[in-house]
Amino acid sequence: MDLEGLKEKFYQLVAPSLPNEWDVEDALSPLVESDSACLEEIFAQVPAIWPVSHALCFAYLSAAGPALCHLALDELSLWVHTLLDRYETGGLAGAQLFMADVDQQFARQLRGQGCLRLTDVRSRLQPYVNGLAGRELPLLAAAEAATDSQAIFLPGEIGVFVEHEENFLLYKLMASFQWASLAAGMFAAPRFLKLHRKSAHPLDCFFSEFQPPDSARRLFHLLETGRMLSFLRRELPGLMRAATPLLPRLPLSGDGASALNVLDWMQRGLLRDQWPAENHSALVDQATALLRQYSGQSIDNSASLEAVRELMPLLSPEEHLAGTNPLIFQGVFRLQEMRNLGMKQQADKEVRMMQAYAASLPAVRGKIDVDPQSGNDGGRGYDAALIMEPEHAWEQLPPFMQSQSQQIDISEMAAPALNPPQEHGSTRMIEQTVSATGGKAGCAAARGPHAGGRKGEGMAEHVVYDEWDYRRKGFRKKWCVVNEKEVQPVQNAFVEQTLKQYRGQIRRLRHQFELLQTGERFVRRQRDGVDIDFDGLVESLADSVAGQPPSDRLFIRLARDHRDIAAVFLVDMSNSTSGWVGQSIKEALVLICEAMEMLDDRYAIYGFSGMRRLRCEVFPVKRMDEPYSQTVRQRISAIGPREYTRMALAIRHMTSLFARVEAKVRLLIVLSDGKPEDYDDYKGDYAIEDTRHALLEAKARGIHPFCITIDRQAHAYMAHMYGEVSYIFIDQIRKLPARMSEIYRALTS
Repeated sequence: MDLEGLKEKFYQLVAPSLPNEWDVEDALSPLVESDSACLEEIFAQVPAIWPVSHALCFAYLSAAGPALCHLALDELSLWVHTLLDRYETGGLAGAQLFMADVDQQFARQLRGQGCLRLTDVRSRLQPYVNGLAGRELPLLAAAEAATDSQAIFLPGEIGVFVEHEENFLLYKLMASFQWASLAAGMFAAPRFLKLHRKSAHPLDCFFSEFQPPDSARRLFHLLETGRMLSFLRRELPGLMRAATPLLPRLPLSGDGASALNVLDWMQRGLLRDQWPAENHSALVDQATALLRQYSGQSIDNSASLEAVRELMPLLSPEEHLAGTNPLIFQGVFRLQEMRNLGMKQQADKEVRMMQAYAASLPAVRGKIDVDPQSGNDGGRGYDAALIMEPEHAWEQLPPFMQSQSQQIDISEMAAPALNPPQEHGSTRMIEQTVSATGGKAGCAAARGPHAGGRKGEGMAEHVVYDEWDYRRKGFRKKWCVVNEKEVQPVQNAFVEQTLKQYRGQIRRLRHQFELLQTGERFVRRQRDGVDIDFDGLVESLADSVAGQPPSDRLFIRLARDHRDIAAVFLVDMSNSTSGWVGQSIKEALVLICEAMEMLDDRYAIYGFSGMRRLRCEVFPVKRMDEPYSQTVRQRISAIGPREYTRMALAIRHMTSLFARVEAKVRLLIVLSDGKPEDYDDYKGDYAIEDTRHALLEAKARGIHPFCITIDRQAHAYMAHMYGEVSYIFIDQIRKLPARMSEIYRALTS
């Protein structure tokens, strides 16, 4: 096909957003000589790439022809799927790097070879590491392996070996080694270490005693690496049996070098069992001897520290160890980050202790010099809740405050207005307590999800979700943000008027729902019961005559089944629900809530709306564990039209909330007046397919979705999204309040 034909075909795919003609020609020129089958497959991927990035689409067209030299035609869609993932994580530069080497970056991986990414193995490694540590220890991507005691850092990609399984085993060894460094006390500070700087890690203070400090750090790390490998052989023998054949194949810094330094020899000894000849040099002989001696015997890091103290004087000034890189599983130190985290945790712990003790301090019983007119305490600024009776003051102090002062005049605490306090002992500690609690000693801390917020202002919770892109047959990772926002209750006569208008119907619904509370049924063929099961008796006699062992299940038992149902009503609050539609939805919610009070079913009500992918909003009207109250009624009154309908994100958020609910039957009932749509490109087939996939995700987790659509005609997309029997449309809005309760009764009975 000539260039003009390619351009015409391309313009048909990307219309109406026509690109610059020069860019199109540059991108399509390499495809002129391609055969028709390749062109059809290449152009079939354009609709998935063009909406994401025009520049990426042009780069793809330029690279697609050479890519097919390494890929089969049916593998091109998989390559594009991975390309879009790389673009979303690494931008255009990352995508171009991925396209530059198709064989190394994709084709070999597709065949179980080549580089392995942390994102591909995290789901397998994370439970393993958590099990080792006995706590959550997140795996995060970084340039080199390391740990800061709260997380383990691993390279984002490993391609040391050809096979994926070997690279995964190396990932596992790296994670295990970092865990071992915490479990075996590599970063512990022995008592003999002197802390020169309070803000520095004790090991950094130790290394600073030598010149250069980095050489001391590297020696210590490699000596500890020998100890860690011995520790892993004892604790994880299965892992080490599998990983030991890989160790000699790991690359070392000294490979190909004419002269090896002491670290090079130590690495070769650990991994390849290649030790230097005797009398090589005093430093190398001593270092390798200490490494072999301490690797299997030492139980803490004190022996490695003493070995560093012994080896560093033997290191000549011109000998530099910086040229030797750490082993890939060994990683690097993050001592300062570890120290900062430790100090922060200690400070947080002290503040929590102060707050807890301050909340329990006794209130004032003594006399304080305060002006009754102005409330002025003479500028001393003391919280009256800290003044205690002198004869019991010492006993009333918490133990950690008592330990701060050995001798203190109780009168200083009993009458601060007369005796200004000194900057020592218990008084200083009490001032710190007042400072830590904001001057609210003796008062309980605010509790609840909305404590501390301004009146009328809801607290927002941000959650990130993927979004399904049917064109690429994959997810856009971490694409949309859902914000939970509180609904400010409105005091008006809406609920009272609704109750008055539908009082007869509410009475009937309550009676009908009361009958649903428990169900009775006869269970046949039981070993005991209230009556004889004649069918079972006849079968038992027939079996006996036929020479078969007769059954002893000859009775009928009356079983009373209790309901175990949890339901979420998800309400469309887009701007298209204004007027009578929104009015009828609110009336229906009032009726269903009034009827649900006759059941033990747990239920919640959420509204949803939003604009664009970064502002999808969910409004809790009634949470699952929240009782139906006047506040909930006022929130229902406050439901009103907002913006657009990005429905799939709201469904995914409800699915995540349902994960915390244990029930035999879990229902998700959606009330909407139309198909999903947003202000951006979220419309048409894209929005429908995303919503359908979100509903499939909910079904896969045991949730039964059902949609009540308020529309004048049924649309074909409803059956495609929900399935043939999982939706109903109501063409007359006035029917909604009555039909909604009937639908719920039918779904749960």
